[in-house]
Amino acid sequence: MGVTKIHFLIKILAAAMGMNFWVVCEAQEKREFYSNGALKGVGPVSGLDKVGQWHYYYPNGKKSAVENYNQGLLDGEILYFYPTEIIQARETWELGSLTDSAWYYHPSGRLDRKGMYRKSEYTGTWIHFFENGNPEREVHYENGLPQGETKVFNEAGTLIQQGFYQEGLEDGEWKFYTATGELEYVGSYRKGNPVGIWYHYRKGKKKIYQRY
Repeated sequence: MGVTKIHFLIKILAAAMGMNFWVVCEAQEKREFYSNGALKGVGPVSGLDKVGQWHYYYPNGKKSAVENYNQGLLDGEILYFYPTEIIQARETWELGSLTDSAWYYHPSGRLDRKGMYRKSEYTGTWIHFFENGNPEREVHYENGLPQGETKVFNEAGTLIQQGFYQEGLEDGEWKFYTATGELEYVGSYRKGNPVGIWYHYRKGKKKIYQRY
């Protein structure tokens, strides 16, 4: 293949990749340090902007994070680690905003919570877990606020609360259960405030607990 044809193909490739092609070509390695001189982070920069993949470390040299950048903004998969190097979080970013699925972990490595982001706000259903793997609570989000039904469990996996949110505030009927799953209280909220008559259940009998 002639030199002219090779140059032509390189120009086509550069045009297809846009500015990212030139960023990679011009990037230089940069190192960041703690005040004691220990390496804090290392990765490529283009001008003043971080680009590509950066690796970060705790002062003792253990890995703390792996981040990806585009034009100085977090972009792509991001990993964070505990000082033990067990993964702490796995997130997805798009030009500086959290997006898509995310996972967070207990220090043991067991899943702590998982859900999705849209423009750095919680969206959809988030599920939180106890260290033993049982669900702790399920909350649905819209525009970053709890919306709709939510459930709360104890560490044994028993449902202990169930109710509804409206734009981040308790709204509608809520039920509260004992540690063994027996219905204990029932009442309603309106915009975060208890309203109406709340009932207490004991040994199958229903009594008025409080009037609002």
